[in-house]
Amino acid sequence: MSRVTSLVIIGLITSLACNAIAADTDSSGLNRLGERMYRDGILSDGTPLKGYVRGDVEIDSTMFSCTNCHARGGLGSVEGQVSSPPVNGATLFNPRYQYKDQIKNSISKSKGKTRPAQAIRPAYTDETLANALRGGMDPQGREFVPIMPRYNLNDQDMQIMVTYLKNLSSRLSPGVTDKSITFATIVTDDVSTDDRQAMLASIETLVNINQQTKNQKKFPQFAKMFRMLDTAFFREISVKTWELKGEPATWTAQLETYYKREPVFAILGGISNRPWQPIHDFCETNQIPCLFPVTDLPAVADKGWYTYYASKGFYQEGETAARFISDSIRDGAGGKVLQIVRNTDQGNALATGFTSTWNESGRGQLQTINLKQNQKMDSTLFQKLLLQYTPDSVVIWTGDETVATLAGLPPQTKRPQLYVSSRYVGKSITSIPEPLRENLFITYPFRLPEDEQSFKGYQEFLTLGKLKQPDEKRIATRTFSMIHIFLQGLKELRQDFYRDTLLDVLAMRPDQYLPDFERYSFGPGQRYASKGCYLVQLGKGATARLIKKSDWVVF
Repeated sequence: MSRVTSLVIIGLITSLACNAIAADTDSSGLNRLGERMYRDGILSDGTPLKGYVRGDVEIDSTMFSCTNCHARGGLGSVEGQVSSPPVNGATLFNPRYQYKDQIKNSISKSKGKTRPAQAIRPAYTDETLANALRGGMDPQGREFVPIMPRYNLNDQDMQIMVTYLKNLSSRLSPGVTDKSITFATIVTDDVSTDDRQAMLASIETLVNINQQTKNQKKFPQFAKMFRMLDTAFFREISVKTWELKGEPATWTAQLETYYKREPVFAILGGISNRPWQPIHDFCETNQIPCLFPVTDLPAVADKGWYTYYASKGFYQEGETAARFISDSIRDGAGGKVLQIVRNTDQGNALATGFTSTWNESGRGQLQTINLKQNQKMDSTLFQKLLLQYTPDSVVIWTGDETVATLAGLPPQTKRPQLYVSSRYVGKSITSIPEPLRENLFITYPFRLPEDEQSFKGYQEFLTLGKLKQPDEKRIATRTFSMIHIFLQGLKELRQDFYRDTLLDVLAMRPDQYLPDFERYSFGPGQRYASKGCYLVQLGKGATARLIKKSDWVVF
């Protein structure tokens, strides 16, 4: 190919790229390009944004994006001894001190001496902000810290970035007014009345106490926890209940109708026995935070921002079993695994978690048997499968009939290591015959019962004794944890009622030790707070204790 031909092709490609950008230069198009640059480090032409730190160390902003330090909402972050300042338009394009009299008359102390306080900096302009991004200097010519990248931005991309920063967190999110904040919670029609009330009782208490915040003497037992509501400046909190009916395929349309009728700032909790995926997708599309719904069937994906889950649910139990078996394999021995799965949402989630993790380990052989939803799984079929596949380990995701299946095995049957889910098997787990217990391992995603005693009163704390049935599904306590974490985020928001900022401040929370799960851990981009699970066995006797056979397996 001649040099002239190459130049013509390069010119044509450049022209096409410029035309594509020009076609996308309306306000929404510029915002999308700026958002991608800020969050993902991708320039308008699709190439990575390059920059330099510490003078000459080149960095790729796809791995070192603006959000890493300044947070998705642009209001900054603190990590260790490093504080990253806000970069949203309301901060950048105003002087750091807005009141000149305050600057003139105030003083600061340093080593016993006093000196007039000075403005940190004047307001940025488009030009000084461009100089800051390219050259690493503020409007007064002071250099940024060396870790702040100096970016290679052409004029067009600089305009996109400056425009995006001007509009970043510039308007309060939907659902917020000067006097109120509106939230929603979600209940699907497969949830029983008792389970529904177990979740709503705590949320109703949150709303009622908010209405009494100015007179906390009326509820002294709540004063410490709910003083966080003070930072909402006594805005009235309301929580709408969005009820979803029918098949999940219809949920999106129902959610859109609710949201169009009355936008909300965030979704607090929620409960469903069916996969949460349609609700997850709705929240992602509309950029609505959804905090810790009571679901054991969350959306499991590497990408996603707007939904915080307590854990990966059944999927995580499958992961735990796969890691435990894989780690127990030595020198290629014991690596034949049979997985038996009933075609239900729960069974499929367990199997997906197990299979995905097992394939990553690269160890042993896995054979999966899929049972139809109404296919009978009895001892005869189970014994036949054992003889056919001669496995070293059998993972059984078949629900509450599992115990009867195992109990019906003839005594002389050679028993491999058996693995079941405590939540999928349910209460019948304690009736497993003692001869089977030595070979049976149970995934258990909660703190052990004897360690949970100190958290016993949390359910009563928020439900005020409203629950008529024992909360065996941990619905009220999981909702309590959601409210506790939500209030911490609300306190940190102060008056910055931006959805992304709510999630930013939650990501910076230290570990939380609350009911049910061993701990809730946070971090930027982490959307599953409880990252572990135990493998346990049953002890002897009718009221058998759970005995840990693994550490808290962390993912």
